[in-house]
Amino acid sequence: MVIPLSQIDAGEKARVVWVASPPDMARRLNDLGFAPDEEVVCVLRGRPGGMRAYLVQGAVIGLRESNSREIFVETARSD
Repeated sequence: MVIPLSQIDAGEKARVVWVASPPDMARRLNDLGFAPDEEVVCVLRGRPGGMRAYLVQGAVIGLRESNSREIFVETARSD
């Protein structure tokens, strides 16, 4: 199932499918490791609309929720 990265829960793993950001932001996210086929783990979800932290390529990266909504991931969820 493909969903925005912002919808995965803390501790949940997902694999990046595509990034639907404007070109400059998509390049920046790619540089941070949010590239197709990369595994991402949500390590912290802040309050709604706030920051979230993700483990990607061995580094913990903080993203605004608005940016994490532009990264689409595939999960193993069955819901």
